[in-house]
Amino acid sequence: MAETDENRKLQMITRLLEKGGTMLASHHECGAPLFRYQGKVLCPVCDFQEQKEVQETRKPAIRELEERKIRSEKGPKMTEKTVEREEIRREIIPVMEPQPAELSQVAALTQSKIHGIAESLENETDLQRVKEKLECIELGIKILKLLGS
Repeated sequence: MAETDENRKLQMITRLLEKGGTMLASHHECGAPLFRYQGKVLCPVCDFQEQKEVQETRKPAIRELEERKIRSEKGPKMTEKTVEREEIRREIIPVMEPQPAELSQVAALTQSKIHGIAESLENETDLQRVKEKLECIELGIKILKLLGS
């Protein structure tokens, strides 16, 4: 069970990286790295869990309102089956599982970044920047372990 939870966390982190998020050197309370995405700093694990919980609590009320709206727009001809189809059509979100080739690309990119950061450490004199870079390297190594590389 813990491994599937780790895989889920890794998938969220990977998805955020693929979308163009920037991994920051700092971590959230849950241990996941923080990301900057669309101008916001967020935790890919906690923030998405909170969004899912909010959506789940709102879902029944929203569904009822949507059903009423659909019925009023389409008139009395609307059957229960048609309402279900409309709901399903709105809820379907294409979820793509990462392919092994994509994961190997993420691993190669992560490995490349680790090497680049390690090389930049050679000339770094600012202790704070050294610490940040070492944290980035540590996080990169953890990601590689999770990817199985």
